[in-house]
This record gives sequence, C-alpha cells and structure tokens, in this order.
Amino acid sequence: MNDLTFEINSNGEIWELFDKKLNSIFIHKFVPNEVIEWWKTDLITQSGTEFKNLSVRQMEMDIQTDLNGLKKILELNTNQLRIYQFEKPISDTLEIESLPEKNRNQILRQNGLKHFFFVDFEFITIGSFESEFISGIESNPKFERRIVERKRIIAKQKTVPNKL
Repeated sequence: MNDLTFEINSNGEIWELFDKKLNSIFIHKFVPNEVIEWWKTDLITQSGTEFKNLSVRQMEMDIQTDLNGLKKILELNTNQLRIYQFEKPISDTLEIESLPEKNRNQILRQNGLKHFFFVDFEFITIGSFESEFISGIESNPKFERRIVERKRIIAKQKTVPNKL
C-alpha cells in the first residue's frame, strides 16, 4: 500500500484526486450533519416500513454511491470523510470494522479496493495499491508543493529528539 498525506484547501480540491474510471464509491461511517442538533428527515427501512418527519441527530451510516453521489457529498464540506474507491460495489457482508487489522488491506484489495481517501479537516491521506496513482498525485502541479512540504516536516520531526 502506497500512501501520502498533505494539506487540502477545500473539499472541491478533493474531487480532482479521484480516479474517474472507478465509479464504485464507499463512504464509511458518514455523518450527514456534523453539528449535534436535531433535524427532520424521512426514513424507509429495508423491509419497507416508512417513517415520516422524524427528528434525528448523530446519524451515522455507510454509503455506497457513484462519482455523482460523491461529488454531492463533497459539496457538503464535511470535515471528516473515509472514502474508499472500489472497482465494483462491495458485498453486503463486508464490514470494515470487523476485519482483522493485520490483513484488512489484503481483504479490501481482494474485494476490489483500489484507493482510499481519509479527510481530516485540513489534511488528506490518500492510499492506493497502485504506485502510479500516487505518483500522478505527487506530480500534479496543484498539490506537488504541499506534498513536498509535508514530507519535509515529517522528516524533520523524525530527526528531532523528543525532549519530554
């Protein structure tokens, strides 16, 4: 797994990073409303039970969507996202949090994972099984300087002894 971390200025910039040939998007533990407050929504369960005008808060869900759905989600300017880009939709039985840590990446790869994008406020971590994908991002003029700067900071932190 190849990965890199750098500063991101907006969720709009994130859109440029995705592989537009892969249309299966999985967003893990998506929170549609980051502020803890009550909001109104309708809900239809898998069995067809329908709830109208519910008041909800702290709703969290896994989402499977396509690139168009991802673009709408990015427009929400959510501060934290765990986005996985697969070559095919994931199965109903695949639950990331139940996968053993030591072979999680291998299992996800076997299920078609190509790239992941972890957004944490102003930072993004991108991982890929394809080194060419990461190299393409590193050489993108828009992100190249930020990536080099982040690597420099990390390298400097590793050389400075901890004086605690």
